[in-house]
Amino acid sequence: MNEIYHSIHSSVTAQIKVEGSRFIANAVPVVTEAEADEHLEGIRKKYFDATHHCFAYVIGAERSIVRYSDDGEPSRTAGVKIYSAIQSKNLSDILVTVTRYFGGTKLGVGGLGRAYYEAAFHGIESADIITKAAMTIIEIRFGFNDTNAVMNTIHSAKYKIIDTQYSDTKSILRLLVPQLNTDKFISILTDATHARAEISTAGRQIVTI
Repeated sequence: MNEIYHSIHSSVTAQIKVEGSRFIANAVPVVTEAEADEHLEGIRKKYFDATHHCFAYVIGAERSIVRYSDDGEPSRTAGVKIYSAIQSKNLSDILVTVTRYFGGTKLGVGGLGRAYYEAAFHGIESADIITKAAMTIIEIRFGFNDTNAVMNTIHSAKYKIIDTQYSDTKSILRLLVPQLNTDKFISILTDATHARAEISTAGRQIVTI
């Protein structure tokens, strides 16, 4: 399971010309398929008179969502080449589109594949790369007598508290713990409070680090 991965900070555009054809690459940070589809629709509207709108996107810390399309170009000359450009930088949470305006000269299968890869790679190269981390949200419920044990354990681990609630009988904290450290942290906290604290996981959050 991946914990640390890389993406791009913001949208960028780049273009190349090959034998009269213009290839416009747009690289966009996305975190859901719906967001990717929305950006794709925007590209199609912006370049409504273009010949093709080919794309690839990769989403998730585990890169579990991968989609690409040749959009009418010969099979495996466009979408998979754009995907290869994304892979070359080991990125995720990214959509790369390459819009083509045909210039009148056929490039052949090899030339077309190189053009789409080069355009996508050039676009990605123009972006600022960021590092992201998949974190587990841990919820801790504990009584007053365990306050020092809980807080000392959290501060020693240097984890970030994202929410705090108090009542007459219980305190409730939510904090972010790196996925790979989740089980170990729960074990340490359980020992520190002699199993009196109620500890549970409450989902996952992606953060930029």
